[in-house]
Amino acid sequence: KLSKERVQQLDGIGFDWDRARSAWDERYEELKEYQAKHGDCSVPQKQGSLGKWVHSQRRARKKGKLSKERVQQLDGIGFDWDRARSAWDERYEELKEYQAKHGDCSVPQKQGSLGKWVHSQRRARKKGKLSKERV
Repeated sequence: KLSKERVQQLDGIGFDWDRARSAWDERYEELKEYQAKHGDCSVPQKQGSLGKWVHSQRRARKKGKLSKERVQQLDGIGFDWDRARSAWDERYEELKEYQAKHGDCSVPQKQGSLGKWVHSQRRARKKGKLSKERV
């Protein structure tokens, strides 16, 4: 056991007693910067260590392994817990804009990500895999 004197000495030079917490706080601060720059917390998983960290926060919460304090911190900056649902909602809004502009929802499949999404929605409905909410 460390003596009080040694604890004070280490404290005096800024010793980090909880490295795991510090690492989480560092990533959280990095995410806040990302959010300020991009307007959201949807860091792609492939985008280095921050993307992996964001994904691990979603997974930890889903498994009940993320503290309420950390959930609240992430909620406070608009963290997106259900990225798949948000991606669907974004494409839906994009389709509504397309429909308003073109008068239909017949987006050619070759027309980028929206065309691929529309095709996948039709395929999912045909297979009975599209929820009633989304039909």
